[in-house]
Amino acid sequence: MIYDVNYFLRRYIQAEDDFLNIMDYINITESCNDSCYKIGSSKLMDFCLKVCTEIETLFREILNSTRFDSHPDIYSKRNNQNIKIYRDVIEPVYKLHEYSVFFLQGRMEIWPFMNFDTQTPKWFKIYSKYKHNKLDLLERWNIKNSIYALGAFLIPAT
Repeated sequence: MIYDVNYFLRRYIQAEDDFLNIMDYINITESCNDSCYKIGSSKLMDFCLKVCTEIETLFREILNSTRFDSHPDIYSKRNNQNIKIYRDVIEPVYKLHEYSVFFLQGRMEIWPFMNFDTQTPKWFKIYSKYKHNKLDLLERWNIKNSIYALGAFLIPAT
């Protein structure tokens, strides 16, 4: 376990700075259905890998904390970590699906972990499926997924 309690907050701030630098080149509107949210790039793909691996690392640290030592079969789950285990173990305690984030530039409220109590978020499915094939990830990752991933990182990091 990382003993520097501000580690993930600092990593979030760095990711937010990266995102704001990317946003200098994309005009965001108030409707998530506008074409600007479908824009993808190698910068966004790199952003995806950075933020989503931070989220996985944070979930790993949360699951490995003593808070879950009494959870049934926790040692097996700690040795075989994946998003389903995070959902089954962490979600009932942290209730991530109840948290929203307000995205100022698009003037919208988002729920990065919407329905996380029953399913994996779309942005995480894309990351997880294509993280080892950057060319495929480049085709599928976009600004909308980046907004949701950044919001997802903010919630447990703060």
